[in-house]
Amino acid sequence: MSSNTEEKNVRNTHEDRMGTNVYSADDNKSMHKSLNGEFILYQILLERILSGQQQLKSNEQSLLKYFQPDEKSDKEIMTEFDQAYHPTKAIHWYTRESCIYKILNKALRTQNTEEIVPFGPFIKDLNMQLSQEHKEFTKQQQSPTIQVYRGQFISKDEMNRLKSGQGQLISTNSFLSTSTNRNKALEFALSKPPPNDELTTVLLEIDVDLRALSKPYADIKNLSAFKEEEEILFMIACVFRIDKVNYDEETKLWMAKFILCSENDPDMKKFTENLTKELKGQNHLISIGNSLVDMQKFDDAQKHFENIFKNQQINDPIDYAYAHHGLAKVHEKKGNHQLAVENFDIALNYLSKSSAANDHPLFSQCYNHLGLIYSSHLQNSDKAFESFEKALNTNNESLAMTYSGLAKAHFLKKNYQISLEYLQKALDNSSNLSEALQAGTFIEMGKVYTAMNKQEKASEMFDKANQLQTKDLSPTHPDIGYTYTALGLMHSDHGNQHKALEFIEKAHQLQSETLPNNHPDLAETYQNFGDLYLKQASLDKALHFYKKKLEIQLKTLSSSHPSVIETYDIIGNVYLKKKDFKQASIYFHKSIDGQLETKKVGDLSLSKAFETLADIHLDQHNEVIDEKILDKALDYYLQSLQNQLETKFLEDYSLIDLYKIIAKIYYKKRYLDQSLLYYNRLLDCYLRKSPLNQTNIDHTYKLIEKVYLKKHHFNQSLSYFNNRRRNLSENQFEHIDNIHFEKRHLDHSSNYFQDIVNKQLLKYPEKSANLNNIYYILANIYYEKQYFHHSLKYFLQLLKNQPENFSLENLYKAIATIYFQIEYWEESLIYFYKLIQYQIQSQTTERSAIDDTYELIGKIYLKFDYSLNELSKKKENLSRRDSQIDNYYLDQSLAYFQNLLRTRNKIYSFDEIHRIIANIYLKKQNFNQALFHCQTSLDNQLKHKPKGNISIAQLYFIMGDIHRRQGSSNYALKAYKKALHICQRVDSQNHGFIDSIQNRIRLVRTPAI
Repeated sequence: MSSNTEEKNVRNTHEDRMGTNVYSADDNKSMHKSLNGEFILYQILLERILSGQQQLKSNEQSLLKYFQPDEKSDKEIMTEFDQAYHPTKAIHWYTRESCIYKILNKALRTQNTEEIVPFGPFIKDLNMQLSQEHKEFTKQQQSPTIQVYRGQFISKDEMNRLKSGQGQLISTNSFLSTSTNRNKALEFALSKPPPNDELTTVLLEIDVDLRALSKPYADIKNLSAFKEEEEILFMIACVFRIDKVNYDEETKLWMAKFILCSENDPDMKKFTENLTKELKGQNHLISIGNSLVDMQKFDDAQKHFENIFKNQQINDPIDYAYAHHGLAKVHEKKGNHQLAVENFDIALNYLSKSSAANDHPLFSQCYNHLGLIYSSHLQNSDKAFESFEKALNTNNESLAMTYSGLAKAHFLKKNYQISLEYLQKALDNSSNLSEALQAGTFIEMGKVYTAMNKQEKASEMFDKANQLQTKDLSPTHPDIGYTYTALGLMHSDHGNQHKALEFIEKAHQLQSETLPNNHPDLAETYQNFGDLYLKQASLDKALHFYKKKLEIQLKTLSSSHPSVIETYDIIGNVYLKKKDFKQASIYFHKSIDGQLETKKVGDLSLSKAFETLADIHLDQHNEVIDEKILDKALDYYLQSLQNQLETKFLEDYSLIDLYKIIAKIYYKKRYLDQSLLYYNRLLDCYLRKSPLNQTNIDHTYKLIEKVYLKKHHFNQSLSYFNNRRRNLSENQFEHIDNIHFEKRHLDHSSNYFQDIVNKQLLKYPEKSANLNNIYYILANIYYEKQYFHHSLKYFLQLLKNQPENFSLENLYKAIATIYFQIEYWEESLIYFYKLIQYQIQSQTTERSAIDDTYELIGKIYLKFDYSLNELSKKKENLSRRDSQIDNYYLDQSLAYFQNLLRTRNKIYSFDEIHRIIANIYLKKQNFNQALFHCQTSLDNQLKHKPKGNISIAQLYFIMGDIHRRQGSSNYALKAYKKALHICQRVDSQNHGFIDSIQNRIRLVRTPAI
């Protein structure tokens, strides 16, 4: 095989997928007119290219600069093209195996107008050279007709379009290379199987009347880079008629016979006339964007319109109006309804400012679109009716559309009779429409009668629609699928799911044979299948069809499109019915991710999505009891709340259910402070609601009561904001407000429960077990409020009642701690020693809890001032208490703190431990040991602070007292003087301590008689 043949085979491989677009006269007068969009696109695009309108600016015409390829060979080819290309070499460059050929054909096949534009002059040259060759070619032919062939892959969608389009027009969206040798074309078609299931193989047979006036074609063998065989090349957008399509069982190939269409062909003339009429002088650059919309290439269409503005390719205000109208339709299709409204308004603004646009028909088109968006998507019926009213008051060439829009708006509001009246007006004003389009109005009437539960009238309307469709269209036209669908849904609404399924299957059969696999009609049909099977509780079948719907949607729509998000939610809900929480969660996550891309913070639909995910995780937790799953549920509820608080006040009544569930989860997780916080938020909602519902308030306090009773550790604070540092992102005033919120609710709670206990004390004695819960709640609330005496009162009363359901350990700790807070050291010690005794006897108490108790005992001993005078008073006044704190407890404490001297200790310093031990010995009245430990502490401190500090002064003071008690007046006086000297130097304002020292000095100097 020669190198040329090998290169030719490579080139055939690159172009073996045909890009065709059928123009159906039936489609043009039907509800599927958009199917002709691609055909129209290429006719307009080629016209602009050949007229020189579709090309780059002169400073952008270098292919190398425009494409900036990475491959070295591609850079070399483009450099050569930029420098050496000449129009007489156009065909040679096209047929040459290079990146030029690959990029151009790919751009043409994929409708990539941005990459087609740089090749505008090149395509124009190709057309010119083909035209020249065409003249020579036709002169040389002895017969007035020839047949050419091509074997290639074709998408199954295109194949369906060919089959359903027999008798219609078709064009190619790239240059079509054919051979006069059927066997070679057949050989190529049979040489390899399709590379995937989306493709099939076809052998094209094209009859060419050389006398017909058409776009150019010619034998390019002499100009081609491959000169070994004849090659008939047809210009882009050549139009053919589909004569016959059939499947050949022998070769296992599709056979398609085309006839080259003359520009004088009646159908071709009619197409040209219709297109001219529809565009009405509209800028063809804008028409390209509209065609991209029809083709569901929404991103490309958006980019196209935005480039028009960016590159200032239009000047006329009416063109700007049309361009914004087109961009608005793109946003409408993409589900960006607010942006659609904005662009329709901009279009209207341009029209209003242009004197040439006075009463322009685009006014009514914009208003019609706005009406539909407001009614169907933005739920603003007032704006919808206002828009339709404006449409009626303009030069309206589509009154039927306006009345249909009004009918739909009333249908959505369930004003069925008014909806029917407007549909009748639509029919009365549809004389300029085809019967196929009029059928659409009868379908809508049938839907209204279905909603009104008038099945007989609905069936009558659907029959009328079907009669008009079969009269005006082919029996397999996809419009008829709309009638079948409406009939199916009618039967479904009346409970006949079997009959409904029959009609939906009929619709699907038509659609699958006539529509591309990305068409929204198919997506809707799969939705209907899913709904029917869901009604029958066939969840797996429903899932199958919902997923097929999603697959189709994602071919043309983004994952953030509202329709896609709706499908995610539908699939998620089916998985919920199956109790498959994992899969449900996956799809609801996709739903949220999509919404977060497009929706603003504060949008209530986001909160709903968060709550759906939260509900799933909560249900899943209830099934498997997994804390991590519960945490996820809580997180999503909190995200929902945070989102709603962007637009609502904290006390908004609509938040009550959210507060309840969040508080309940925190309670379940034993995060009692946060549970209480959200029950208080709930209470705020009830307290701000007028009139007050006391039942709701009482019920909430019952929940708050449960939170306090769940609190098993006295030192666990339930004040969330008061016990945490302000978050850096939190406003200082917001933080203060939150603290006041908690304090306010502490006041509310104390008043509420105090009122309850006062009423119950009228019924029960103080020691009644019926009061224990309320005592415990009030004791904790008052402690949070730092009303220590009130708190102590209820804890002591609770202890007297000896309740079985409250921990003695917790009560001892509470009472001891409160005495500590109010500096009743002796009383505090009594209960701390009781606590220690309980903890030592309890087999469940951890060692760390005992250490914590001794830590507090140590703090008390550091606070004690065992002066000589006070000792005698305390001995006299507290003899009973001292009998409780006997040597057993003192010895235990002594042993504990002496052990701390031998072990590492992070709580107390060496000096503090000696002072604690000294004070314990003082308590035991073992003055020698007390003096020893004071001296040890003093010596150690003086090493670091030789000039002394207030702590050293206090030690000297205590040592002076001990010496005085032992009768060592000189030592006592010496110690007091050192204490006085240090205190006057380091803390001269401490008058109380200085007076005490001076008083001791006087006592030593003047002994009592």
